[in-house]
Amino acid sequence: QTDPALSAIEDLNPFYMMLPELVRPFAVILSAAAAIIASQALISGSYTLVSEAASLDLMPHMQVQYPSETKGQLYIPLVNNMLWVSCILIVLYFRSGARMENAYGLAITISMLMMTILLTVYIWKTLHSKPGAVVFLVVFGALETVFFISSLGKFAKGGYVAVILSLLLFLVMLSWYRGTFIEQMQRVRLRVRDYIPNLKVLHEDTTQPKCSENVVYLTSDKDVEAIDRDIIYSILNKNPKRADAYWFLNVQTMDEPNEKSYSVETYGTDFIYRVTIRLGYKVPQRINVYLRQIVTDLMESGELPAQESRFSMYQGGKVGGFKFCMIRKLLASDASISGSDSFFISLKYAIRHVVGSPAKWFGLETSSVIYEYVPLFIKSKPNQERLTRKDI
Repeated sequence: QTDPALSAIEDLNPFYMMLPELVRPFAVILSAAAAIIASQALISGSYTLVSEAASLDLMPHMQVQYPSETKGQLYIPLVNNMLWVSCILIVLYFRSGARMENAYGLAITISMLMMTILLTVYIWKTLHSKPGAVVFLVVFGALETVFFISSLGKFAKGGYVAVILSLLLFLVMLSWYRGTFIEQMQRVRLRVRDYIPNLKVLHEDTTQPKCSENVVYLTSDKDVEAIDRDIIYSILNKNPKRADAYWFLNVQTMDEPNEKSYSVETYGTDFIYRVTIRLGYKVPQRINVYLRQIVTDLMESGELPAQESRFSMYQGGKVGGFKFCMIRKLLASDASISGSDSFFISLKYAIRHVVGSPAKWFGLETSSVIYEYVPLFIKSKPNQERLTRKDI
C-alpha cells in the first residue's frame, strides 16, 4: 500500500526512495557525477559534429581552438556559449525532470533511427552491398521503429522541444548548404595571367591615386592559376586600386599541429603575388603578421622591390602599408532566383553575421580592412523602358 505522504510528493523518484536512508546521499552524488560525465560527452560531441559539418559546408566556419596536440580534441567558444544558454532556457522551461525525460527519450529514439538510415545508405552506396544494406535496415530499422512509435506519446509531454531544436539545426544546415550552392552557381574563375597586362597598366598609372602599397585579397581557390572574377572586378572596375603589390592569399589548415610554411607564385612579375600559407591547426592564424614576414623575405631575395615608407615611427622601414579587401555577396532586390532560394541565402548571411567574419578568424581586427559588396544574380533587362527627355 502506498504511503499517502509519499504519494503527495511531486516528481517522486522511486529509485532513491527504495534505497536505505544512509545510502541515499551517496546515490545522489553518484547520479550527479554520471550527469556531469554525460554532459561532457554531449559538449565534446557537439564540437566534433559542428567541426565536421563546417568542413562539409553544412555550417559556417567558426573559431576553433585545440587545447592539446591531438586534432580530435577541440574547443569551439561559440558552440559552448550556445549550449550554456540553451541548457539554462530548457531547465527554466521544463521545471520538471519528468518532462525533460520525455524530450530526451524521443530525441534518443529519433537519433537511433537516423543513424540506422545513414549506415544503410553508407553500406549501399560506399560499400556497394545492397543485400547487406537491406538486411541491416530490416533488422535494426524494425526494432528502432518500434521504439520510435512507442515514444510518440512523449511528443506532447515535452518531446516537441527536441523536435523543434532538431528542425532549427536542420534549417541552419540547409540554409548554409543551399546558400553556398547558389553562390557557387554565379562564381566565375578567371586565369590570372590573362589580366596581368591590365593590372600592370593600373600599377604604373601614377595619375591614379594609390590605394595602398599592398592590397591583399583572401581567396579560397587552391589553384594558383585561377582567381575569382569578383577580385579582378574589385581591383580594376570598382574604385580602381593602384598598389605597389597585389597579394592573393590562400590559407590552408594542415593536420600537422605546428606547421608554418608558405609558397609564392609571382607569374613573372614584381607586383603580383599568389601566396599559399600552410598553418598547423594549433598555430594562431595571424595573417597580417605572417604576411609582413613574407614581404620582408621577398624583399631580401629581390623578388619584391623595396617599398618607400615616408611616414613611419620606425627608422629605415622598407615595408609599406596594407589594405585587406573583403568581398561580401549581397542579394540584389531584383535577383532572378526563387523565393525559397532568396530565403535560404538571406538566412545564410544572417547566420554569418552572428558567427563572425573572416577578419576575425584571420586576426585582422586591428588591420586596415575594406569591405566591398558584390550583387548576386542581377537580372539583365535589355528591353527595359527608357526615359523620355522633355524640355523645360
